[in-house]
Amino acid sequence: MTKPGVDEVSSATAPNLLAPIFEAPPAKTAQPRLLLISYHFPPGQSVGALRWQKLSLFAAERGWQLDVVTAHPSGLKATDPARLLELPPGTRVFGVPLVLSLQERLDNWLSDIFGLLKEVRSKRKGITVTPDGATGASKVSRKDRASSVSASDIRWNFKDRRTLIRAYHAVVRRSKWHAWARSAEAVAMSVVHTTVHSAVISCGPPHGAHVAASRVSIARNLPFIMDMRDPWSLIERLPEDIASPLWLGSTKRDERRALARASIVVCNTESARRALAAAYPTSRASIITVMNGYDEEVLPSSRRDSRFTIGYAGSIYIDRDPRMLFRAAAQVIRDLRLSPMDIGLDFIGNVEEYEGIPVSQIANEEGIAPFVTVGPSRLRPAMLDFLAGAAMLVSLPQDSDLAIPSKVFEYMQFDAWLLVLADKGSATELLLRGSGADVVGPRDVDGLATVLRSRYEQHARGIRAEKLSRDGRFSRRGQAKILFDALEEAVAVRPDDAATLDQRRTLSYRSS
Repeated sequence: MTKPGVDEVSSATAPNLLAPIFEAPPAKTAQPRLLLISYHFPPGQSVGALRWQKLSLFAAERGWQLDVVTAHPSGLKATDPARLLELPPGTRVFGVPLVLSLQERLDNWLSDIFGLLKEVRSKRKGITVTPDGATGASKVSRKDRASSVSASDIRWNFKDRRTLIRAYHAVVRRSKWHAWARSAEAVAMSVVHTTVHSAVISCGPPHGAHVAASRVSIARNLPFIMDMRDPWSLIERLPEDIASPLWLGSTKRDERRALARASIVVCNTESARRALAAAYPTSRASIITVMNGYDEEVLPSSRRDSRFTIGYAGSIYIDRDPRMLFRAAAQVIRDLRLSPMDIGLDFIGNVEEYEGIPVSQIANEEGIAPFVTVGPSRLRPAMLDFLAGAAMLVSLPQDSDLAIPSKVFEYMQFDAWLLVLADKGSATELLLRGSGADVVGPRDVDGLATVLRSRYEQHARGIRAEKLSRDGRFSRRGQAKILFDALEEAVAVRPDDAATLDQRRTLSYRSS
């Protein structure tokens, strides 16, 4: 069987779905295997791919090897084949393309046609057209319509034509992901062997992976572990284009069926676990919390600087509004008569604007433009160096109370005060309660100002923060232990089962 090199992965065409797109060097000894179905996994470079890329290392430490069914790199916008080299020995990765449905191809074709027609009409009228084919005025009106909708506000309203349009897009989107799930299921069925594999694992979103994995587990009579990086039917906001009761109803049905089959259901926050247990009380005992956690890695040393630098690295979108933070900072700057040499707010990443308004303009409106800098995304080494130079790291509010921003765990590894804008009772607030981090309500300007003033004055006296990662319960290793302890209780065969390993050594599990 041909083993493609790392450089070949991103350029693969007309894929043979039953041949691995990547196969790590074999392990020294035969080990039991786990089958994972997850659309996001290396060489994909999305944030979602990081969870099981990292967990695979801890699986190997426990004596498990992975076969992974994931998105084929030929259909991804961006890949990072180098991430495959971090996978442990014995890991095999199978790629499944995401094929556009007929409806999606028709939608794209019509969108292109209408875009060209609008551009022609605009040019005739002498109107400047933006790259997406919209005039400046129409682009503003599109901004006025929310990019996401709260689940509690989603209902049928046949007087609004958007109701039917959303329902149509919900059907198309669900069909797309279920089509990928069916293809992933077919590949997984060819890969999995009951004498080799001990369990089937799924990771989503997209949550179609759970549908595929549950079917494979039934067909092969293997335990099913369902890992939800984000809520499924309990999602708190939906993209505007699919914000339909049709989407919520179908996800509820799919989720209920998957949970009924799962031996273990994994949520990545305690708030999500509680909410899911309340929704499915008969599955309560099988639902556990396994957070992402921080990685134990070598990082640049935190720098001591006389300037009180408040750093933010990430994206600004939906509810991540910096305005209240700027307003609180302005209050402290005025009260203490500070200059940009004394204090500053430095933002990097996808942070140029919020709801169509430049962040620099927001800073100007709040009276602190000279104190705010905005920069582009940086490669990871440069980004870590940026974080190491901050006296305080800030996490802006988000639209979901059941999720924890991944940056919170990353921030924990630096000697910096952690300022988190989150509501009481949210997953983030529960995580950080009693940790020493400063957690303030997103709209509490006075509370934010009090924290900023206190920490600035401590910094001015030469006091420096200590990293929160000294508490090992926040580490990815600690979270992985929770997962694999539960998994090994659920499966009939454990890595140290010598008799079973002898059987595995005599079995060829080539899938081609």
